[in-house]
Order: sequence, then C-alpha cells, then structure tokens
Amino acid sequence: MKDTLRIEPREQVTLSLQLIGGGNGVTRDISASGLYFETDSEQQVGRLIDFEIELDTPGGPMKFKARGQIVRIESLGGRAGVGVKLLASRLVPVE
Repeated sequence: MKDTLRIEPREQVTLSLQLIGGGNGVTRDISASGLYFETDSEQQVGRLIDFEIELDTPGGPMKFKARGQIVRIESLGGRAGVGVKLLASRLVPVE
C-alpha cells in the first residue's frame, strides 16, 4: 500500500551517507523527493536531519548535501531503516 503514495520513481542505490552532527548510514533507495537509508544511530520520526553523500561523477567528485524530515522508521534488528522526505538539496564540488 505504501508504494501507491510515492510520486517519484525510486532507484535502488547503495551509497555511504554521512549524518551532519554524527552518525552515518547506507542508502537503499533514492528518488527526487526522498530516500531510504539504514543506520546504527538513534533516529526519530518528525526530526529534521542534515546529511551528505559523496558521489563520483564524470566531472570529478561531488557532494550531495541535503536536509530532510524523517517520515518513517523500521526496526531492522539493531539497525534502523529510515525514510526521509527531502526538503532541500544541492550538489557541490568536493573541496
């Protein structure tokens, strides 16, 4: 049922994600409006998070920096699966 609420198609992508303020995770899927990642760090629904993902592009390494709101958390046996709605994002060159 939850798939019917999705506006954007999701792509299965595994990338390292760095949470600003501490913690990290691994993405499982990403769309233009949100993403889902797994993490060991404590999260809560409704919380705003800032994160970045390093990307290798043909033009060189880039960082996807974003702010999102946690809309869903699933318990994954010691880890958390976190669904995030993107609120703002930008792509910047790695310095």
